Amino acid sequence: MRKFLISGMAIAAGQMFLPLANAGTPGVYHPYVNQAEREIEYGLVRRDLGGDAVNLQRASFGYSWTDNLATEFYVLSEFPTHDQARARAVEVEVRWQLTEQGEYASDWGLLFEAEIGTDTDRHALAAGVLWEKELGHRFVAAANALVEVEFGSAIENEIETEFRGQLRYLKHPLFEPAIELYSDDIDKAIGPVVLGTARIAEGRKIHWEAGMLFGLDRATPDRSLRLGIEFEF
Repeated sequence: MRKFLISGMAIAAGQMFLPLANAGTPGVYHPYVNQAEREIEYGLVRRDLGGDAVNLQRASFGYSWTDNLATEFYVLSEFPTHDQARARAVEVEVRWQLTEQGEYASDWGLLFEAEIGTDTDRHALAAGVLWEKELGHRFVAAANALVEVEFGSAIENEIETEFRGQLRYLKHPLFEPAIELYSDDIDKAIGPVVLGTARIAEGRKIHWEAGMLFGLDRATPDRSLRLGIEFEF
C-alpha cells in the first residue's frame, strides 16, 4: 500500500490557510490490498511559501479487512516554522481493489475519503479511480483521478477535480526512482521521488519515500520537500 504523498496547501491573500482537505493529500495510491495487513504511517511535507516554510504532518493507522477492502484513519496537522503543531483535521478512507493484480492489462481500484475539520467548519468528501499498469522494461505507471466536494461555513462550497500520476523504475526493492505529477485546483507540481521497501521479518516490512516537488505555476510553492515512512505487519 505504497502511498504518502504530496500535500497541497497554499497561503491565500491575508495569510489565511486553505482547507487541509487539499493540504493532506497522501500522494499516489496503488490499487492493491493485502488481507489482514496492518500499517502505521507517518509523513512530513515542508513547503516553501515565499521565504516562509510550513510543515504538514499526517499520521495514520490502517487495516485490511478482506483481500479487496481496507480502511485507514488519519490525523492531519500543520505548523509554521518554529511554531507548535496544530491538528487541523481527521480523515477516514476506504480502498477497494476491483481486479486481481495481473488479471487484466491494467489493475483497478476505488478510493473513498471523508475528512472533518477539527479547528474550523471545513469538511470534504472525495471519490476516485486508482489505476496501475506494468509497461515493461521494469517501468510501472500509476494514476489517480478524483472528484472532491468541499463544504462548511468556513469555506466556499465547491466541487474540485484532482489528478496524481507516477512513473516508477523497479531497479531494486530498496531503491526505486520515480517521477510524480500532481494537478488540482491549488497545486500543479512535478518532481523526482525515491522509494524503497525493506523486509525485516516474515510478513513485516518498512516502506519509505523521499522526494522534491517543483511548482509548475505561480500559485504553487517553488519547492516542496516530502518524507514518509510506513511500517506494515
